[in-house]
Amino acid sequence: MLKSLPLVPGDRRRYLAEFALVIVAVFWGGTFPLVKDAIQDTPVMTFLWVRFALAALLLFLWAGPARIIALSRGGWLRGVGLGTLLFCSYVFQTFGLALTSSANAAFVTGLNVVWVPLLAGPLLKKPPLAGSRIGVVCALCGLFMLTYQEPFRLNPGDGLVVVCSVFVALHILGLDAWTAGHDGRALTFVQIATMAVLALAGSLIFDPVTWPRQWTPALFWAVIICSVFATVYAFWAMTVFQRMTTPTRAALIYTMEPVFGALFAIFYAGERLTNIAWLGGGLIVLGMIVAEAWPALAKRTEGCWG
Repeated sequence: MLKSLPLVPGDRRRYLAEFALVIVAVFWGGTFPLVKDAIQDTPVMTFLWVRFALAALLLFLWAGPARIIALSRGGWLRGVGLGTLLFCSYVFQTFGLALTSSANAAFVTGLNVVWVPLLAGPLLKKPPLAGSRIGVVCALCGLFMLTYQEPFRLNPGDGLVVVCSVFVALHILGLDAWTAGHDGRALTFVQIATMAVLALAGSLIFDPVTWPRQWTPALFWAVIICSVFATVYAFWAMTVFQRMTTPTRAALIYTMEPVFGALFAIFYAGERLTNIAWLGGGLIVLGMIVAEAWPALAKRTEGCWG
């Protein structure tokens, strides 16, 4: 007969870590309608550097100068490296968005769920399990269906967003490889401060203004919510908890971002989803479930029939 398997401490630790990453996807998805309203009259780079500068200040106060000063030289270099990868992803996505549709950009950015398992093997020696591979296929199909709009066509902007998706994948892999042994708060501060400095430089070069002309309520609350929840919590959780799971499983969890974004858009902005979009969201959820359940099912199949 099929015997039940107890939840071992390592499994419980991983499940809690992955739950913390799901909350990251919730916050990221929830900020879509807020940011959409906020950047109507504010350049994107300006919004980014203000958001990340406030987040860096909050992280500095939370971590404290002692933790940050105690961070090793290697920790500082890794934090700067992670912040640079993060900035590159935002830059290519921003300029790509100017040349393509938001639907195309959302789908192409989601290609990181493909790049992560492809790169994790050769770079980190962590090839994905069969369940994760199936989950990736489900999530990729779901992303396409969730963001599909007619007419769907490829253009030069999509190429820039493809580059963005590679940097997103490299950032995910970097978090897996570079965060162990370093203080999570201090490392997150260095990462976010690097992003803020680079975004400010980008704003000085490309934006007509480097400070919002008018602080509307939409802009004010978008900066506050994005800084506290979608940046401070999100990147701290990624820095601390992502290494407790695999890069491929983390990438699958992050594909929930557009799902939560669609749900928030429905309840907050009154938007509607097509039937194919609902089916796409369901496939993304199914991909996560398959990846989560596969290891336990494999264990039960191997040794629990008597």
